[in-house]
This record gives sequence, C-alpha cells and structure tokens, in this order.
Amino acid sequence: MSTENTTQNFEASIEKIYQQYRHRQLANQLDEIAETIEETILQQILAEEFLETELEIDSEAKKAVSEAQELLKNGDFETLGERIADVEAKVEDQKRQISNEIHEVRISMRSRVKGIMRLNERVERVSKVKLEAIRELLSDWDWKGQVYREEEYDFETLKERAAEYGEDMRRYFEECREQIFGPYEGTPMEPIVDRLLSDDRLSLDELSDEQIVQLRESDLVDHVELTLS
Repeated sequence: MSTENTTQNFEASIEKIYQQYRHRQLANQLDEIAETIEETILQQILAEEFLETELEIDSEAKKAVSEAQELLKNGDFETLGERIADVEAKVEDQKRQISNEIHEVRISMRSRVKGIMRLNERVERVSKVKLEAIRELLSDWDWKGQVYREEEYDFETLKERAAEYGEDMRRYFEECREQIFGPYEGTPMEPIVDRLLSDDRLSLDELSDEQIVQLRESDLVDHVELTLS
C-alpha cells in the first residue's frame, strides 16, 4: 500500500470519527432542548392549575423541536446542524418568558400566603402543614419531585401529574383562605382582614363605627394594632 493511500485512509478514518462525534453532539444537544421545552410545558400546566395563570407557549417553538427530532430520526444531520441553534433560541426564549410570568404571580401569591400565616398565628384556624407546603412551593418552585416520581414515564403521564399537583395545591390554598377569611366575608370585617393579610397597618379613623364594634367582638381584637392616623 502506498504512502498516499495510507494517508487517505487515515484522513477518512479521522473524518468518520469526527462525524460520529458531531452526530452524538447534535443528538445530545437536541435531547437537552427537548427536555427544556418539556419542563416548560409542565410548568405551564402546573401554573395554570395552581396559580390560575393563562400562559401560552409559542406553537412555533414546539413545532421547531418536533421537526428537529424528525431530522435526527431520519439521519439528516446536515440540516439538523444548520437549524439547531435557531431551535434552541426559540425554546430558551419560551422558557424565559414562562418562567418570568410565573415568578411574578408567585411573588404576589406568596405575599398573600405569608399574610394568612401571620393571621393564623393569631387565630389558629388553618393547618400549618398545608400553609408551609404552599409557601415552600411558591418560594422554591421545586415541583419536579412531585412530577418525575419514577424512572419510567411518558409525557402524557407527566402532564397529568403536573395538573394533579397543581390542582391539589390550589385546593389547599383555597381551603386555607376559606378557613381564615370565610367567617368575615360579606361582613364589615372583610376589608379589615384583607388589610391584615396584606400586612397593612390599620388607622382608627379609617374604620366605621360598625367595624369597630365588630372588631371588638371578634377573635381578632387582641391581635390588631391600630394607629391614630
């Protein structure tokens, strides 16, 4: 075998190894992109049930991932390599938008839950275990352990779990809210309790005579700090 043929064979071997490496790299990159869009969809579902949001993930991002997966399946690595950066950018943009919107709602709801916890320290009507579970989810947004519970699962099962977990946590929140707030709804005490949940100070001159009377007769009388103005 001539030196020239040996060189050509060596170069072909190196090129083959490089292409195999490149193909694995593209496949791994696409796996990470698919995982990102999957988790974004699961967060969207959870937030819809728990936070009562109305979030939408761009259909073009989902379509781009599906088309990229089809390219991988068909072995069209050249086209996949040309498109994958754009697919990744679309998915990351959706992840950022959904995460930001969820974060804003979480902050608002967490403030409300902290108000319920403060008021509950005074009247002790609500399960502290449920309140703490709600607060932890709103603070840490650590939802994966409740959804990815087994090694073997399909995406439809994951979506069902995300929805169920969101429904459960929303039910806990509504139960706690009703237990702490329900007795005062429709009464002159309602705006007072609402202010307490927001940790606002109450001014004596803001209250009507009827509110003052009901406050004195309620189980909150020893726990409300009034200012003169």
